Amino acid sequence: MLDEYKTVLSEVFCDVLMRYAFMFGEECEKESILLDNPDYLHVNVSFNGYKNGNIGILASPELCIEMAANVLGTDMEDDNCANDAKDALAELANVVCGQFLSSAYGSEPIFNLSPPSVSEVSELEWQEIYENDNSLTFMVEDNPALIYLDIEQEAEV
Repeated sequence: MLDEYKTVLSEVFCDVLMRYAFMFGEECEKESILLDNPDYLHVNVSFNGYKNGNIGILASPELCIEMAANVLGTDMEDDNCANDAKDALAELANVVCGQFLSSAYGSEPIFNLSPPSVSEVSELEWQEIYENDNSLTFMVEDNPALIYLDIEQEAEV
């Protein structure tokens, strides 16, 4: 991932976390992240148009439940938060993707976004994304999170 994209993605992710979920995220060195919970959720939003690619976020279910509670304005123990955790993560990814594209390319280019797709990931899948040069690591309310960006490169003529 180009350094300019990394900076924009990091800033957008932290800003959207703060404004949407009332949570604070801080980018950190990959080596400082400990995987203490192998059960992570993965959301992916693909886009096409001016550029083609996708943005993905990996987060623990606990982080997603806390996010849902913040968004809904309820306690984390509320049953709705556990039920809405995947939806909260999906909406976060959707907003991050839209904001990233606007920040990186301006408001003129047109992009089509796919609906967010949420799934559970294995520890091996987490490790593969973690080791990918296109991923960034964050601590969000004392929970690790990964975000990545893949953009198709244009063929050189």
